[in-house]
Amino acid sequence: MWAKIRPYWRILAVYSRADSANPIRFGVAIAIQVVRVVFIAAIYRVAYNHAPIGLLSYPNAVWSVAAYFAFIMNLGLRNLFTIVNNDVLSGIVEIALIKPLDWRLSKVCILIGSNGREFLVQLLVMPLILLLLVGPPNLSHLSPVVDISFLVLMLLAIVTASSMFLTVGLCAFWLNDAQPVYRILDKVALIFGGGFVPIALLPVAAQTFVRFSPFGVYAAPTQLFNPGIVPHLPVTLISAVVWSVVLVGLCQWVWLRAQERIEVNGG
Repeated sequence: MWAKIRPYWRILAVYSRADSANPIRFGVAIAIQVVRVVFIAAIYRVAYNHAPIGLLSYPNAVWSVAAYFAFIMNLGLRNLFTIVNNDVLSGIVEIALIKPLDWRLSKVCILIGSNGREFLVQLLVMPLILLLLVGPPNLSHLSPVVDISFLVLMLLAIVTASSMFLTVGLCAFWLNDAQPVYRILDKVALIFGGGFVPIALLPVAAQTFVRFSPFGVYAAPTQLFNPGIVPHLPVTLISAVVWSVVLVGLCQWVWLRAQERIEVNGG
């Protein structure tokens, strides 16, 4: 078992070391994150001063958006599309058929390895910035069970998002340009994943849609600071498992069809 996992672990380690060798990038990324959070905090302060918004407090709303920036933007799983799309269009993907490693999983490891340390550093730095900026969030809804549930959701979110963006990237085998498909998917994920406002502040009907959609699974870890998520955690976990299985199966099916296309075209 470990013999099969070791090559992918080495890919993670190699790209993680390469990423940490550029401290300037770390500093710039953290600075951008701070500017984003300050900007969002200022907008939300105006909105909350105007009128109370839902059951989500002002600090929790800002912490939720910061979690979105950290997990969705900085971990960068959405960028899998660009990597896969470029490899398909350039023909590099054909080399994957003669290598023993799974090409798709290798790309996921490269991306997470490249962004992983930056993501972890921001998880350490941003709470300090947020504490100074808006104060501590309300965490009374958290418990060991809830904490473990969110860890599971984070893993399933990585599986779901990776499968989703890999699949769209593989569409380049049949489309001259898969960018329009990606843009639509990315913008929908942005809207329903908490990119503009936290999921907890969306209308009830929209929250229900998100809860049962792959976009809700993708953004589920960002709801850590939403006290209202606790009653819905069982349903969210079931939805995450179902979508993970469905999207992994879809990605595998598309990949098998893509390999047939390569062989038919003499790749």
